[in-house]
Amino acid sequence: MPACSSCWNEVFQYETNKVTQIQSTNYGTIKWFLHMIVLFYISFALLSDKLYQQKEPVISSVNAKVKGVAEVAGGAGGLAAGSIFDAADYTFPPQGNSFFVMTNFLKTEGQQQKLCPEYPTRRTVCSSDRGCKKGWTDPLGKGIQTGKCISFNATHKTCEVWAWCPAEAVEEAPRPALLSSAENFTVLIKNNIGFPGHNYTTRNILPDLNVSCTFHKTQNPQCPIFRLGDILREAGENFSEVAIQGGIMGIEIYWDCNLDQWSHHCRPKYSFRRLDNKTTNESLIPGYNFRFAKYYRENNVEYRTLIKVFGIRFDILVFGTGGKFDIIQLVVYIGSTLSYFGLATVFIDFLIKTYSNSLCQTCVYSFCKCCKPCMVNEYYYRKKFEFIVEPSPTLKYVSFVDEPHIRMVDQKLLGKSLQDAKGRPVPRPEADFTALSALPLPDLDPDSQPGCMGAAL
Repeated sequence: MPACSSCWNEVFQYETNKVTQIQSTNYGTIKWFLHMIVLFYISFALLSDKLYQQKEPVISSVNAKVKGVAEVAGGAGGLAAGSIFDAADYTFPPQGNSFFVMTNFLKTEGQQQKLCPEYPTRRTVCSSDRGCKKGWTDPLGKGIQTGKCISFNATHKTCEVWAWCPAEAVEEAPRPALLSSAENFTVLIKNNIGFPGHNYTTRNILPDLNVSCTFHKTQNPQCPIFRLGDILREAGENFSEVAIQGGIMGIEIYWDCNLDQWSHHCRPKYSFRRLDNKTTNESLIPGYNFRFAKYYRENNVEYRTLIKVFGIRFDILVFGTGGKFDIIQLVVYIGSTLSYFGLATVFIDFLIKTYSNSLCQTCVYSFCKCCKPCMVNEYYYRKKFEFIVEPSPTLKYVSFVDEPHIRMVDQKLLGKSLQDAKGRPVPRPEADFTALSALPLPDLDPDSQPGCMGAAL
């Protein structure tokens, strides 16, 4: 039973650290200065980054509609004079959060499937049938080779292929762009967003929207109708240059929503940038283009018009977060930052340790004025830290009549004469000390007051 009682006594114990309070104006000033810096930092971070809120990423859907009419000069691209392009001609079905606007094109009309020579290139030019391989399909070619080398014109011979003929010519995009007036087209972007965790939904179109507005970065930043030329200008691009080869532009919609009732705010911010490599001479395939065909029949023969389209693809990128006050987040943040206040203790302890024993012993033999600060730290050091020496069987205690204390001497260092014994002084106990084992272990005299050792010397 006594052993069991002892176990229970050990279980129901509370241990706490012993605190040494130093009455010092200097160290007190340092402590409060560091505490104020930490308090300012954690308060600033708490309010500026809203770390008291539960954050949730945005979920969104996007829809875009392009409006505008463009006129192409007669003869350009094989078109009749005064050809008109509307939204059905220059826009293509969107894929995901993207839409495409055609700005330039090349047409190959009247194609039908038959035998014809390839268009002359470095890969297709030949001098005899041996330069062509029957059944071979060149990934960059237009059809299946028949194994014959025939004349394309008076100066070039190319491999014969079974393909849509006449073969598409390898040409540069027209300059200037045929649909350069697409700069004035407008696009309406509808963006619905939600934060399911906070049970909140909204959209970028305000109830009192003026349908005749146009986005302006400063004058009308909430208008969801954008002029294409303004989008490229905000991204630092020239629409007329990009329209020739095409490109990829990014429309970024950023939602930073504060869903707290006392400071509710949830409005989008728009920004623009170019996403593709605009340095055409360093790109393998500059710009952005693709091909599509329009099919028709004449005299029961199928024909097609092949169109190589250059244009600008606009990718709508939606991102952001919504935050709402959460007591758990606030408690976690406060708990994680409380340890920062311990930096003051670490720094002051470092000063006390650094400017105590070693420095003071170096300074003590020079000037008393230099030594005073480190002697104060020496006093703090003795009060704060307790030294315990491991008991050693080689210790000897020597007492002299004319000395009020006892000397603790290591037997290994003891000479032939006790008169020459040098050791650490130990206070003489008031009790009987005939039994050496009853003597206390050495200490650093905790009640000693700071002073100037140099003065005593």
